[in-house]
Amino acid sequence: MFSHLIDRLRGRYARLDEQDIERAIDIVVEQTDPRLRFVRGFRRKLRKPVVRSLAYVDDLVTRIPGPFEISRKAYGRDPQVNALFGSPDDVETLFARSKMLQDFFRDNPGCDRVCVPFAMHRQEKRILAMALSGDIVRRDVARTAVNFSGHRLGIVCAESEAELRSKLRWRGIQTLAVTALENITRLKTRTAELEEQRALLKMKLGDVQAQHSGLEAIAGVPSEDSQEEQVLEQRLKDTGEKLKEARTGVATLVDYLDQVCQVLNHPSRYLRVRRNSVTVDRMGIKLDGMSQGKGGEVFSATLTIGTHPDFELILAAFQRSGMAATP
Repeated sequence: MFSHLIDRLRGRYARLDEQDIERAIDIVVEQTDPRLRFVRGFRRKLRKPVVRSLAYVDDLVTRIPGPFEISRKAYGRDPQVNALFGSPDDVETLFARSKMLQDFFRDNPGCDRVCVPFAMHRQEKRILAMALSGDIVRRDVARTAVNFSGHRLGIVCAESEAELRSKLRWRGIQTLAVTALENITRLKTRTAELEEQRALLKMKLGDVQAQHSGLEAIAGVPSEDSQEEQVLEQRLKDTGEKLKEARTGVATLVDYLDQVCQVLNHPSRYLRVRRNSVTVDRMGIKLDGMSQGKGGEVFSATLTIGTHPDFELILAAFQRSGMAATP
């Protein structure tokens, strides 16, 4: 099994184009800090991490299901579309009146179909509903309702599925680069906070030491001030150690580059896609042992980006003929 995984990874790496690798390196540098170009050998240092991330993102993008044909008619006959929207009017609002799609068709007069990422939130909750048990209708039966909300179209679209997945590939590389920048910014912010904290502790310790000059000190009798002084000295020491560690991560451009490589070497820590499917009836109720009717399987993929909230994603296709007339 392990050897099979190695062969699979090698196969993905072998399919990477040299121009794509160079393009990815340029994207990473521009999205993080263009000054990284001044680091000697920055391309050589970024090459392996970038190759690893490219292969990972290539595989990740293939896990997004679709494209599914979206239309008012599809709402009535396709369980996938029926489950994602509350009504045919929702299809009209999101797709048919989308300015982005209108602009796309305007700029591509020979294209009759557009592919676009379609994101939403998925929620499952327990509800009380009716269910059939043989020939008996039971009321107030606990069932699971699946609901999709917060619908939004992605900011990229394309004529074909292949072109759209290619665009999403580069969006994935940009996402990893932005994640690296967020990590660097977080470390810099942490450094600034620790520096301020250390300065305040030094001032407070100085005040305590200045006040600690009474007869208690001559007699060697412990006082509240001396105990506070010990606490402050320990806190100052701990803060100094934390500050030293934080500074080490972002002290130079070489440190910046190391932070970027760390993200690109471990892309699965920051960007993940998990395919999902659920079978529901026309009312959005998950089919279980209490279900008598037929249901339809609904596909989506859960996309996780760093610490941001997860969301569901599919690829959608929409016909020019379904677009609403522009005023």
